[in-house]
Amino acid sequence: MSAEERPIFIVGVHRSGTTLLRFMLNSSPRIYIPPESDFIPRFFLRNPQEQLNRKRVSTILNAIFAEYRFGSEWQGDPPHIDAFIQSMTSPTPSGFLATLYGSYAQQHGAQRWGDKTPIYASYIDLLHRLFPDAQFIHIIRDGRDVAVSMLEKWGKSEVHVDLFFAARNWARRIKQAQESGSRLGPQRYYEMRYERLVRDPETELEALCHFLDEPYLPEMAQPQILGRKSVDPKSWEAPIRRPPNIARIGRWRQEMSLVDQRLFQRVAGKLLATLDYELIESDAMLIPELARLAALAVKYAVLQAGRRVLQAAGLFPPI
Repeated sequence: MSAEERPIFIVGVHRSGTTLLRFMLNSSPRIYIPPESDFIPRFFLRNPQEQLNRKRVSTILNAIFAEYRFGSEWQGDPPHIDAFIQSMTSPTPSGFLATLYGSYAQQHGAQRWGDKTPIYASYIDLLHRLFPDAQFIHIIRDGRDVAVSMLEKWGKSEVHVDLFFAARNWARRIKQAQESGSRLGPQRYYEMRYERLVRDPETELEALCHFLDEPYLPEMAQPQILGRKSVDPKSWEAPIRRPPNIARIGRWRQEMSLVDQRLFQRVAGKLLATLDYELIESDAMLIPELARLAALAVKYAVLQAGRRVLQAAGLFPPI
């Protein structure tokens, strides 16, 4: 199978550098990866081999272009239903997705399409079932820097986002992706570190392009060029308009209190160590710290249980 026929899926915990990597790969004229989709598990998790009729295709397309930012770089009107169905290679979820993403890539002059959606770290098995020849790039960042960034972005606006959630979510997503990756093997699953990518983008991207069987281009190491052309300075993606910043590495040392460092390490320290991230040396957690940990753990368990109930009832999308 040629490279053009192999989708590229970028996965990783939110705030781990998936957007940076998307702009790096999109700096190649051969590759186009649209904004986050989030909808594949919602529509296809329960039946990835479903036979799609016209009504089902119409319902899914309308939802995608009305409810998700995925379509924000689509050129012109959403696809016409009948023309879209005629262009599908098969009336299946994989045929639907290949046609949708392929059309998107063609609009941007690219031969190969991909996807960048962090939550798909938990859905690699589904994506592999849909696209057996797909290639997966899992980008990993120190979980404490992820937590600092996550709390900065969502800590005041999303009730479920707290330090315990950040630690558990970081560990859960990475473990799920690695378990899937171990089954896929090195031809389909590639793991990279955010810290190395920012410090030495040329070396890391050359190795990644070898995995993807794509030519490396120097502009891929300068994603800010594409960012300045395509991202509004007021957008949440505005940092991509600047060069990768090594000052973002190790933020937790200055911006996370010792109490918070101990809590994070208590929740996700084993994985930090497994991934060779530095652990802090500290005394045992004090009683108030343990009480806070217990309260946050209960909150997490209650919210997760509620989500599972709503998802089973079809009232909440998979996340």
